[in-house]
Amino acid sequence: MPSVTKPGLRERKKAQTRQTIVRVALELFAEQGYGQTTIAQIAAAADVSPRTVSTYFPAKEDIVFDVSAGSKERLVAAIQGRPEGQDTMSALRAWLLEEHEALDHDQALHTCQRLVIDREETLLQHEQALLREFELVLAEGLAVDLGAPAYDIKTRMAAAAAMAVFDLLHDEGHAERAEGELPTIEEQLELLDQALAFVTGGVTALRDRPTEN
Repeated sequence: MPSVTKPGLRERKKAQTRQTIVRVALELFAEQGYGQTTIAQIAAAADVSPRTVSTYFPAKEDIVFDVSAGSKERLVAAIQGRPEGQDTMSALRAWLLEEHEALDHDQALHTCQRLVIDREETLLQHEQALLREFELVLAEGLAVDLGAPAYDIKTRMAAAAAMAVFDLLHDEGHAERAEGELPTIEEQLELLDQALAFVTGGVTALRDRPTEN
């Protein structure tokens, strides 16, 4: 069995510094506003220099979305590396479950991130741009399922419907929850399964629809 190389002291310190910057920055954004918080304030709270903050995060929005960094790469791996016989929607569900397990390890941090994003229009727009990248990843997987090009209208329709799952998970019961609070894992799984069943049915219907000559 190959040995696993553990990160060295320097790498661990850099990771700890990065995590500290993200945590204190999100707390400041939530307390006093994203636009009102300066890099100098973040640096002071993290006990580092402003230059250090800017080295790790060239833009303030990079700090906000660092919490979910790597999600797209993990989705690509889940779809491209899915076992034979597993469709894209099943791979999406498996990926979402793994992402939620990671979220549960630091629920407070993710709740703070959600609160900050929901309060700032520019961050919401940036999040939507990131979700469009996810849609392209799904389209590539669905193209295989449908036997059609990724740019085909059927593939694009299926990918857009799949992306609606993310909006559903965010919006369902939003008025009844505290600001920034996410649905429980049980609620998310129920909504997820309902949405994915709907999308999977649509994908199947599109795949099985006779081609007109």
